[in-house]
Amino acid sequence: MKTTPLRLFLVPGLLFVSVFGLLTSADAVAQRLVLENAHLVDVAAGEISEPRSLEVHSGWIVDPGDHPPDQRIDVQGAFVIPGLAEMHAHVPPMRDEQRVQDVLDLFLAHGITTIRGMLGEPDHLVLRRELALGDRRGPRLITSGPSLNGNSVADASQARVMVRRQHEAGYDFLKLHPGLRPDTFQAIVEAADALGMPYGGHVSLAVGIERALAARQATIDHLDGYADGLVPADHPARQREPALFGFNLGDAFDLDRVGTWAERTAAAGVWNVPTQTLIENLALADADALLARPAMRYVDAATREQWAVRVRQMQQSQPRESLARFVEVRRALIRALHEAGAGLLLGADAPQIMNVPGDAVHHELELLVAAGLSPTEALATGTVHVARFLDQTAHGCLAPGCVADLVVLQADPLADISNVRRIDGVMRAGQWFDRERLDAMLEEIAARANPEGPD
Repeated sequence: MKTTPLRLFLVPGLLFVSVFGLLTSADAVAQRLVLENAHLVDVAAGEISEPRSLEVHSGWIVDPGDHPPDQRIDVQGAFVIPGLAEMHAHVPPMRDEQRVQDVLDLFLAHGITTIRGMLGEPDHLVLRRELALGDRRGPRLITSGPSLNGNSVADASQARVMVRRQHEAGYDFLKLHPGLRPDTFQAIVEAADALGMPYGGHVSLAVGIERALAARQATIDHLDGYADGLVPADHPARQREPALFGFNLGDAFDLDRVGTWAERTAAAGVWNVPTQTLIENLALADADALLARPAMRYVDAATREQWAVRVRQMQQSQPRESLARFVEVRRALIRALHEAGAGLLLGADAPQIMNVPGDAVHHELELLVAAGLSPTEALATGTVHVARFLDQTAHGCLAPGCVADLVVLQADPLADISNVRRIDGVMRAGQWFDRERLDAMLEEIAARANPEGPD
């Protein structure tokens, strides 16, 4: 996408108080902007400041300058948090550019300023650059390449070739999908480690959680692989072919094994992206209630129906008691991983079954709290934990020297995690999106998804 003047993104009839609307996005970011009367939320410390000013210049939070700012925004006592990350996102193929932009806008409008794309393609490297330069509106993108799986990786030799090619192409990490054998997984590990390239995603059944932890896989997503490890070796369920993420093993889980796997994960230094909202959507949630969520207005009718079919099929495949046990033990595992010091990262797997981009992250935060984390601890999974995982200390913070990715909230998120939904504005690398502008973006997405209006 070529560089687009910021004014083309503005909605006719809306009055903006700064010169931003007359500048390119790159020029707008270079302006000096001050948020006044803001409660700054220090997620790492779990503390909130008295009302104060936060100054931004050239996409960075800076010390107050001697020159008057180009724009002052009085947030009237609102709460400011670092921008959130969706660490298991999916960016659509670039052949549908409008769909891509809609997904990016949905993330941004819900306070997501970083996304980790879990199924990349060559054009996503171009997209990553456009987002970094401010030539396209949206969160920053961290992207894998095409996935390494049982179909794409035939043998160890091909595994090494794919790792090298994706590394040289410039992808940020390798995405692992199911179907890998122990020998192909080992070849990926050796080649990736030699090149210093992270790898994460699924744990193939033949590989197993033991090998994934031994390899120090960067992330395990969906808590994949743990289900098999939670079933005792002599249990008859060992004879079953595990379903997706072990959905059919819930009745065989041994809760006493949860703590052991959590400690082993912490010792290995492996991070987890639970995507618990995806699991609970599939296992227990009422499909009609999911479809009634306000964010479903951004999803077309055909997709909503496909999602409902998948939910009903999954829930009909297993006894409800077994699915409830499956969810209960997964929540216990999330809590145990946190208590053991094993890193947790915020991710919902959106857009995916009943997970609308951006909105799903807020459901994920609520489920992390339901699993036993405090609101502060849940927020950390999408802010300070992400900065630590990526070894990027300029993210997930609000001090001078931090990248100006932030979200302005109407209420205290440490008192109630649902307050993270109450967004007044979002800043991405110094570019400000107020509530009116975010609403205009969302209305356009809803109109494209359902041109005939709500069902």
